[in-house]
Amino acid sequence: MNQSAKRINVPHILSMLALIAGALIVIVPLLWTFFTSLKSPAEVFKDNFFPTVWHWTNYRDAVQAVPFFKFLGNTLIILIPVLIGTVLSSAICAYGFARFNFKGKRMLFLVLLATMMLPSQVTMIPMFIMFKEIGWVDTFLPLIIPAFFGGGAFNIFLIRQFMRGIPRDLDESAFVDGANRFQIFTRIVLPLSVAPLIAVSIFTFMGVWNDFQGPLIYLNSSDKYTLALGLSMFKGLYNVEWNMLMAATILIMLPALIVFFLAQKYFIEGISISSAIKG
Repeated sequence: MNQSAKRINVPHILSMLALIAGALIVIVPLLWTFFTSLKSPAEVFKDNFFPTVWHWTNYRDAVQAVPFFKFLGNTLIILIPVLIGTVLSSAICAYGFARFNFKGKRMLFLVLLATMMLPSQVTMIPMFIMFKEIGWVDTFLPLIIPAFFGGGAFNIFLIRQFMRGIPRDLDESAFVDGANRFQIFTRIVLPLSVAPLIAVSIFTFMGVWNDFQGPLIYLNSSDKYTLALGLSMFKGLYNVEWNMLMAATILIMLPALIVFFLAQKYFIEGISISSAIKG
């Protein structure tokens, strides 16, 4: 009895219980959203958690109630260039901070990190005034172009920290073989930085896909709405079609979940490969 009692790992059990409780906190609202999407309008506010009749047609009606695929196209028009611009520009800036030595480098990097402390609300009005003066309001440009100018302080910091761990002997060997800085960046540093690049891609995809504030500020025409902004069309003047809104929410959520789990695999592989190279 004493030996069996000693085998019980109390901290492990407590940590598992805490993880299960945390998982339930996250999963229960998702399950509520899913089951609400299958209810009839009259059943939405009843006490039953599960629908008595499963209305799968709510998903078809949700797609037909609003120009769903038009909103999807608008979202992709913003997402694809932002993804490319963010990854490339942040990788270039990170490469400069990680591999180049220049006057004021440390101070410039501190200023970059300091911008992470600024809430987005601080720069919201100045940026809107700037884009309005150049006539970009009600276009996709304010949501796309900034991605090509740095890619965000956090992304630069993340990639820079990883690039600093890549041995400089690889650069010196490439210089001996006649490679220039651009070739070293594209053929050596970038392939070895797969892990942070995929992480930045995941963060960027999630941010753009779920972005509501940006399109709300800059897009006025309903034909330019994104998926996140298009959800507001299910809210009428006097009522909200909750079952249709939840169905549309599930449809919008699915691609993000699929991309995250698929990219997570490559993210882990990238870390393993990079760790093996460092070792």
